Amino acid sequence: KEIIKEKIKDIYSSSYSTDYSSQFFFRSILHHVISLEIYENNYKNGISFERICNRIPNAIGSRSSIQSILNDALKKNIFIKKQSEDDKRIKNYFLSNDYISLINTWLKKEEFYFTNINGG
Repeated sequence: KEIIKEKIKDIYSSSYSTDYSSQFFFRSILHHVISLEIYENNYKNGISFERICNRIPNAIGSRSSIQSILNDALKKNIFIKKQSEDDKRIKNYFLSNDYISLINTWLKKEEFYFTNINGG
């Protein structure tokens, strides 16, 4: 029960945050998984739009919804788009340093909470 309460609190508190990045991270499941897909590939060569679309099930988000979220994040400097080092025709997405910090903080909190709740 405590884990559920904590998750609900995180989601609700993000909607009241004045920080756009915090709001963005929990805005929808699609925002969340796009952020995590990019995070997972951030220290590699980033991730392309096509790869994001291939990884995210259509039931979670359409190509046009994914593109819209990516464009919004680029405008707000949450994501960065760079030319691929391997293939100059491809643009890859990365997280801004501030957004990496936000996700790292969230991950540490999650790890701490789940470890302590489960007697870790």
